[in-house]
Amino acid sequence: MTVHDLSVPTTVTVVDDEPAALEVLVRAARSWRYECQAAASAEQALELLEQRPTPIVVTDLRMPGRGGVWLVREVQRRWPEASIIVVTAGEDEHAVTECLNAGAHHYFLKPIKLDEFRHALEATLRTHLVQRQREGYRRYLEKTVRRQTRCIRRNFLSAIDSLVYTLEARDPSTKGHSLRVRDYALRLAREVGLDVRQRRSLSLAAKLHDIGKFGVPEAILNKAAPLTPEEFRQVQEHPVIGEKILRPVIRNTEILAAVRGHHERFDGGGYPDGLRGTQIPPLARLIAVADCFDALRTARPYREALSEVEAFHVIREGAGTCFDPNLAHTFLRANAL
Repeated sequence: MTVHDLSVPTTVTVVDDEPAALEVLVRAARSWRYECQAAASAEQALELLEQRPTPIVVTDLRMPGRGGVWLVREVQRRWPEASIIVVTAGEDEHAVTECLNAGAHHYFLKPIKLDEFRHALEATLRTHLVQRQREGYRRYLEKTVRRQTRCIRRNFLSAIDSLVYTLEARDPSTKGHSLRVRDYALRLAREVGLDVRQRRSLSLAAKLHDIGKFGVPEAILNKAAPLTPEEFRQVQEHPVIGEKILRPVIRNTEILAAVRGHHERFDGGGYPDGLRGTQIPPLARLIAVADCFDALRTARPYREALSEVEAFHVIREGAGTCFDPNLAHTFLRANAL
């Protein structure tokens, strides 16, 4: 098997402070169709590599200046994909071990035997090409995964939209409620300075906040008369049901917490967990204001829709009890009321 494509020679950086040894290594490598750049010290080698990195570095260990061990470490730190061959005298066993631990791939001993040098070059190049092939395949897999993830996300979001439409079809009075809540919540989020990542999570959480109502009988959702205590208890289960529905497909804990907590009250009188104040997740506190406002502005089987002024009055009265007061007042201020 051909070790490398002869039409595209591999370039090698050769480092040795002994001119005769350096010339032997360079001549031999060139005779085997490698291109070479030569350095007489570790510092000079690093300057060459900064201008022209090479896939293989061959370095002597004992040199004036910082020496081969330092060079091995620097090459591995700056060009971790490079492969390194160490040339050493037999008495440098400890230094060889140090270099191998630092990332060198092969070594051979002085006095130089060209067949050993050639074997080390070929073995190192073979390893380098395999690693490069694996790295290319890894990048290909990562690109494929990113593409598939985007596709899955698009399909997931499309399925979510279908679920929301299906849910709201069960209760015609709430048609468009989830999307309106999302819009109100995002407007409030921008006012309080949530970053892009948080707004993205909020957008999905607000759209899905009532998904747990799939677990509530339609007869209860559409009931024109006041709910019995048992029926109201079933309605109170929908945040928990929503979290259970979403947990297998959504890993974002902020979104799950927002869905579960959007009916918590700032004074601790909400459900399902009776959280109080800042115990309530931030996104849930945002959705609570938006959800209540849209619910008040929408006609339900058991009541007429409130006017905008009346709905804002409820939000104002609920600041500090039902709602986070800062969010409630910001919501009112953003709407000039």
